[in-house]
Amino acid sequence: MNIAFRTLSGEEGPINCELIRPTHYTKERADWANNAFDHAVKQFLREWIDHSTVTGNHLDADRDTDTDAFVEHGALRSFFKHSDDALERLLRQDAIARHLLRPVGEVYFENDAYEPMLAVFEKRIYNLAAHREHREVPFRYSPASRQGAHGDTIGLFDEHTGQSREDIGMYFGTRRSDTTALTILGDHLRRQALLPTPTSLPVHVVTEGYMTDSLRMVRDRSEQLQAQGDTQLHCFVIQRRHAADDRHLGAALLVMDPAQPGNPRRIIFCDTLNPLGQPPWWDKFKQKVDDVFPQPVDCVPVSERLEDGGVNLQRLHDGVPVRHQDIDCAFYTASMVSALIQVAQSTPDLILTGSISEVVSAMTARMPAYFEEANQPRDPVQVREENVTRRWNTGREALQNLMGARVIGLSTLEPDLYSAEVA
Repeated sequence: MNIAFRTLSGEEGPINCELIRPTHYTKERADWANNAFDHAVKQFLREWIDHSTVTGNHLDADRDTDTDAFVEHGALRSFFKHSDDALERLLRQDAIARHLLRPVGEVYFENDAYEPMLAVFEKRIYNLAAHREHREVPFRYSPASRQGAHGDTIGLFDEHTGQSREDIGMYFGTRRSDTTALTILGDHLRRQALLPTPTSLPVHVVTEGYMTDSLRMVRDRSEQLQAQGDTQLHCFVIQRRHAADDRHLGAALLVMDPAQPGNPRRIIFCDTLNPLGQPPWWDKFKQKVDDVFPQPVDCVPVSERLEDGGVNLQRLHDGVPVRHQDIDCAFYTASMVSALIQVAQSTPDLILTGSISEVVSAMTARMPAYFEEANQPRDPVQVREENVTRRWNTGREALQNLMGARVIGLSTLEPDLYSAEVA
């Protein structure tokens, strides 16, 4: 993985420092791989045109130029337009699949925005695939407002000043986690919770809807357990966005007694930043808790027992250039929930009766990507690099899921054609 600059935000703006990690994957090698990929895609499109079963008039309506010009520009969009399984068909071509699924160590990241250097047709594939449900490759595509007629990524300009307009959708490192990304993260957590353990505290992962929906699912499931005669305590962990109008993700842990499904035994809210000693979403979360678990008028609200299990990982955006903003709450909260699952499986008594400081210490000790040791966060630049890697790998996993068993055949390394050619 090539990270071209070490960038921090100081009082006077971004500070460029040394490379974090040396790499042998050069820009020249990335250029060669991208050119080879574009050639492979164009060859595939030529063969598709020659052997297409699309009615001639329909295909001709998409092209008003000769074949070479059509392949260079409109053919890929036409292929997606006329093929419901366009991305899957591309992934059946080994040369194309190997490039799209290349590991992060074979990606060249340009400038201090941590932007992967992608091939021309690679960008188009990601952009066009994003218009199909369940075909998104997380973080690698531009929003529809930044896509041109042929699937190219285009700039946005201010209508008054004519200046290029930045937003978080412009950069690989700042795009939000989409549904595909959150599904992948949620699947990881569910598989982890299903691992056999000797403890007697069952763990359930909830990642449905928004935060209020997930809290309701906890209550509903607890009522089901009560109806089944279950008497043991259960641990529920949540990772969800707060609301439709609030894209931030938070995490929560609830200990439920099926005998009292409307009154959590313990409830911990875990946020990713804590600038003033209390998470910015604290009061909103308390309201959600009381909406889902209302108590009689003469009883203390459940939210009064809410505990703060948050960590101060996510960087604030005040005065930070758009390309450096921290939009990685999905990875932070997934890591927090993963750590809480581990704590519940290994030391359930800590979840049931330990102090909140003990729980947070145990949680952060199990988050090595973000903490050196318990309660000791890693350098922000290391955290940023970790998140860039996770972004790339999440897209890679989405592609692997589309390929299914065929991905096994790609695990064998292909010949080093680049070294042979430049030798």
